[in-house]
Amino acid sequence: MTVTFPLTGEPLALDLLNTRTAEGDLVADPAGLAAWLAEPAQAGRLTPLGAVGAAEVAAVLAVREAARPALAAARSGERPRPRRCAC
Repeated sequence: MTVTFPLTGEPLALDLLNTRTAEGDLVADPAGLAAWLAEPAQAGRLTPLGAVGAAEVAAVLAVREAARPALAAARSGERPRPRRCAC
């Protein structure tokens, strides 16, 4: 199955946020994340990975979900609220 990623070519954070669509989460598994990373729009913006596994998917999903509230605040004309890192 070929996945088409919508709205690629935006700033990287927006491209990542756009991986959750009405059709589902396009990077929820290693194959989906690997396909997104291989998109021509990502060329030169990310360091290539040798392999994509569950740990990489979990890290990318955590970053995406951490960015979501900041985008929502910006859309509302508000400043994003600081978050504490659970690192």
